[in-house]
Amino acid sequence: MIQNNLFHFMKGVEAKARSTDPETSFEAAESIMPKLNEIQQQVEEYAISRNRFGFTDYEMNEHFNHTGSTYRSRRAELADRGVIIDTGRRKQRGEGGRNHIVWMHRDYK
Repeated sequence: MIQNNLFHFMKGVEAKARSTDPETSFEAAESIMPKLNEIQQQVEEYAISRNRFGFTDYEMNEHFNHTGSTYRSRRAELADRGVIIDTGRRKQRGEGGRNHIVWMHRDYK
């Protein structure tokens, strides 16, 4: 049975902007802070729902009806903590499109 252990990984997590980013990036990072836990939990739940099939960042953004980097960044944070893993598979988007990493929840490894 898969258990949602997301909150064990949340210590010290915060939205980030590079020192070379414009002021608007810092404002965006600050504005997302209250929702970080919620969005990471949504991403983890999505990964669990995709089970062994996995998902690409593009598919995840389609699922959440989002085009920016918010969900991809939360997936990357979960990947850094080992909650979401690279399956080693790649999926091409569209004819002649580039390959995308297929991610999945670690409990389906």
